[in-house]
Amino acid sequence: MSEMGAIVSTATVTRGDLQEHISAGGVVGSEEVLVVFAPVGGKIEAVNVTTGDAVKAGSSLITYDMSGFETALKQATLQLEKSNAGFDNVFQQDRENNAKLNEATVNLEVLNQQIKDNKAYLENLQNALAKYQRDTSSSLAQEALNLQAQLNSLVIGSEEYNQVSAALARNSYEQQSVGSHEEVLDLQEKIADVQELIAGYEEYKARMESQRNSSEATVLNSYDKTQYDVDSQLALMSYQAAEADYNDAVKGITAEFNGIITACSAVPGSTVSEGMQLITLENTEKIKVTFQASKYDIEKLSLGQKVEVTISGRVYEGEISKINGMATRNETNTPVVGVEVHILNPNEEIILGLDAKLTIYTNKSENVLMVPVEAVNGDKDGDFLYVVENGFIAKKPVVCGITTDSYIEIKEGIDENAEVVLNAYTTLEEGMAATVIPPIDIPQNLVQ
Repeated sequence: MSEMGAIVSTATVTRGDLQEHISAGGVVGSEEVLVVFAPVGGKIEAVNVTTGDAVKAGSSLITYDMSGFETALKQATLQLEKSNAGFDNVFQQDRENNAKLNEATVNLEVLNQQIKDNKAYLENLQNALAKYQRDTSSSLAQEALNLQAQLNSLVIGSEEYNQVSAALARNSYEQQSVGSHEEVLDLQEKIADVQELIAGYEEYKARMESQRNSSEATVLNSYDKTQYDVDSQLALMSYQAAEADYNDAVKGITAEFNGIITACSAVPGSTVSEGMQLITLENTEKIKVTFQASKYDIEKLSLGQKVEVTISGRVYEGEISKINGMATRNETNTPVVGVEVHILNPNEEIILGLDAKLTIYTNKSENVLMVPVEAVNGDKDGDFLYVVENGFIAKKPVVCGITTDSYIEIKEGIDENAEVVLNAYTTLEEGMAATVIPPIDIPQNLVQ
């Protein structure tokens, strides 16, 4: 070793502000990806976009040929009108038949009672007539027997004989004319009236029974009502489905937001089925950058951290919006974690799918001791610095803090203004004499 000792360059330990960051590369994408499916099956009339087109919210993407939908709606409308007319007619007839059935049921109940009462009255009249005729005939017959006996005891031709004979003749006449007595005639007239009334009731009863039987045969039962109601509902549902399809087809497919068409499989003139995938639209007002973080970087990341994003030479503000909860392995079989950065100020100049450069600001320390990164060394015992004290090399174990591209925070083990070795032209050992190239001062309040 020359008398000059080890030739070293040094820097002075000073204070400043440090901002730690992680640099990464990612891919620009959209936070909202909408896969558009055919809202209704039918024939496509026009496709107004192709893959890569930028579209505005509300702009028309696909239109339908409306002729088929118009025909289907017309048919469904006519079928519904027919069903409603038939339904109304059937239930109107059912109401009428129910009214006739109710009328017949009530009238028959009344008629049966009236017939029963009048038959009982007729029987009483007939019994009264028979009793009168029987009683009258018996009385006259007994009187005739008495007169004949008296006549037999008299002298023929005598005045008394002639009187009794005349009385017997009157008796015989009365017996012959019992049926013409006023009481008999009155009873017979009443009997005839009641018989006529009963006949009228019986005739009306027969009409009511016929009305009841015919009404019962045509009144709808619960199964019939359910069937007609189901048919009516099916017709209504068919109309509503045709109307909904027509309205969906009229609207066609429009962009729900400003974005880029990233896929389009629709072809003009083709017939699509409902639910068929047609277009993929990605929102250009909700932009993210996705990158993979290493196991060393992931512990420094958290939601909401600020990120500087550079896309096509333009710088955008961002923040971490998602950190996956599961690691995957990259092409080198190294575990990485997917992270998404939300762009706070996107504009129309951003192109989806491009690469982006990310600067993620993590820890920050203010007014701390710091040294250039090349000054810090390490061995099995930990980090240390070589310093120059009174012309000799000294080894100082230190506790390091955050690190930037250029500087490291020193938490313990060194004092401000100490002269730390940056480079040496020989292997250094503690106690070795040192020749110092003029020191490099670290600017105050340096932020990296």
